[in-house]
Amino acid sequence: MSGLGFGFMSGLPKNLAIPAACPFALVVGDPVEHSRSPVIHGTAYQELGLKWDFVKHQLSAGQLGHFLDKLRTQPGFEDGTACRGLAVTMPLKPEALTAATYVDGLAKVTGAVNTLVPAIGEWAGFNTDVAGIVGAFRHAGFDDAQTKSFTAVILGSGATAASGLAALRELGATRLVIVSRQPQATGRAFAAAQRMRLPVTAVTWQDTAGLASVLEQATLILSTVPAGAQEKLPLPQVANRAIVLDAVYDPWPSPVVTWARGCGASIVPGWEMLIYQGVAQVKLFTGREVNPAAIRPALLDSIPNSGI
Repeated sequence: MSGLGFGFMSGLPKNLAIPAACPFALVVGDPVEHSRSPVIHGTAYQELGLKWDFVKHQLSAGQLGHFLDKLRTQPGFEDGTACRGLAVTMPLKPEALTAATYVDGLAKVTGAVNTLVPAIGEWAGFNTDVAGIVGAFRHAGFDDAQTKSFTAVILGSGATAASGLAALRELGATRLVIVSRQPQATGRAFAAAQRMRLPVTAVTWQDTAGLASVLEQATLILSTVPAGAQEKLPLPQVANRAIVLDAVYDPWPSPVVTWARGCGASIVPGWEMLIYQGVAQVKLFTGREVNPAAIRPALLDSIPNSGI
């Protein structure tokens, strides 16, 4: 990527290369090499006629607070001519929640911030993962205005699952089920359920009868299980009326997607969640809306086998 590096600015990493003459945004986390956020944001800025840059920067756990402090001291921070925001990936989402001076309601109850925006010399934290999940299911044709009294199942109990709880409740789920490894209700999703005062049913992967029962009843299913752990999941039959969203989009198709297709269920690719959470970030960074349809072609071109 062209442009001057941050090496001439005191305290920031020399390998963080951004143009000095235009606003910019970043994605931070570990790893970030696989991130498609630059595709989403770059396409959106072009669509909006903005000459902004978007870069990837790897930050390990424990480094975010110091990095944000350094960004805050750079020229242009307070008047918005420099950093316009950060997209935050794992493992930094809990740190982003702590680092933000101002935190929106969804971020508080889910316990995760995936978006940081400069605000009056400080950082404001937001959760757009919820918007991503809601938008993805609606894009797939789920009509929450017409669907009443249904079961939603979340596979996994981590940070994405916590956002999934809020999203599925917004979509109108009347029964929420979390499938996890531990018989105890542990994990970020269960803590988030307590903060949201949402009753949830806990099922373990070892409970084959219980798992089969809830999947047979499910209308919406959200998988938050990493691709590398999906191969060993003991997945039974799922009802063909179910709509399955897998947060994994690379590799594609994932084992969960292959399983759901084999059962005749409808599939929502993980990149739809990525698009909708990304356009929500763009609105926070720019104050302007971009049509998700304008993002989709460029993003799909960047994902191997997306046409399968």
